[in-house]
Amino acid sequence: MGEMYRDSFSEPGWVRFLRIFSASFRLGRFFRVEVRVFYVALIVMPLILLRAAEGLPFVQGATYIALITVGIYVVIWTHEMGHIVAGRRYGVETPRITLSPLGGLAHMSSAPPNAKKEIVIALAGPAVHLLWLAVFFPLSLVVDYGDFRPAGWDLDPAYQFIETMVYINLWMALFNLLPFFPLDGGRVFRGILAGRMHPNRATLIAAKVGMFGGVAFIIVGIVLWVTPPEDYWGIILILIGISGLQACKQERMAALHSPGPYMESDPRQPWQADPEAWKHGADDAEAASKRAARRAEKEAEKQRKDADADAALDEEVDRVLDRLNEVGLDGLTAKERKILDRASKRRRGE
Repeated sequence: MGEMYRDSFSEPGWVRFLRIFSASFRLGRFFRVEVRVFYVALIVMPLILLRAAEGLPFVQGATYIALITVGIYVVIWTHEMGHIVAGRRYGVETPRITLSPLGGLAHMSSAPPNAKKEIVIALAGPAVHLLWLAVFFPLSLVVDYGDFRPAGWDLDPAYQFIETMVYINLWMALFNLLPFFPLDGGRVFRGILAGRMHPNRATLIAAKVGMFGGVAFIIVGIVLWVTPPEDYWGIILILIGISGLQACKQERMAALHSPGPYMESDPRQPWQADPEAWKHGADDAEAASKRAARRAEKEAEKQRKDADADAALDEEVDRVLDRLNEVGLDGLTAKERKILDRASKRRRGE
């Protein structure tokens, strides 16, 4: 016990500092899934929303921030539950969801069975936002500002909540469908590619596109953060970009050293069958068979042409030999001498 006590305080200060950002608490267990929340999420999100509540009295501003924060994380939780429900259909269980300032993560116990099912599981998350929009968008058309405003308040919490939920769900649906791994759209992109090539090659391509997206998020986030009026959502975008780059790097390493990203073995040529596969990608057996057939066809065509050339040369040699018998070696033309020379080299295998 004393050794453990000393080790914990022998860690570098920055390690203990970073551990604060990964600390979480258990919110509860819903539909057989434990939900954990990062402590830092309870700080970062209200700070970002603080600008929107600027100028409001304390109670009204705090009410707005609390409502929107809860609303955003409920939407994020349902997004992850969409993935989980779709995963259960294919036998993929999820024991835990974590909610962070960057969104949510469903910790699935296993990989999707195959590419088609990964696409379904990935699309189930953004589909949840369409259900939310089906609720909040009609409400936004019938609820006017002031309908539910408490007496003496500048803020109408219900109206503001509905309008924000429309915006949040629309933005999250579109953002998650971007084709940048590890976003849902990036997983769909990989699944589509995996239907045409080995899943590991598809992963390498999706990871490369995802890294481009991560860099783009960082650049856009910096612009939003530093350009007046400063938008603190830019900080979230920067962190999403950095997190995406790390995820793409890990996925790329997995593609180089694992059989594939899916539970079901791919019926095509295994990735490890070719040690140099990471350089050019592992093609399926059908493509390899087609290439072999083309090579065989070219070789057969070459052999046919060689045979035709040999037959033509033999005819010319017979004619030259007949001439040789008639006129002797000195009577042969330069062209006839070359024919005999070619025939001699062919016999010697030159």
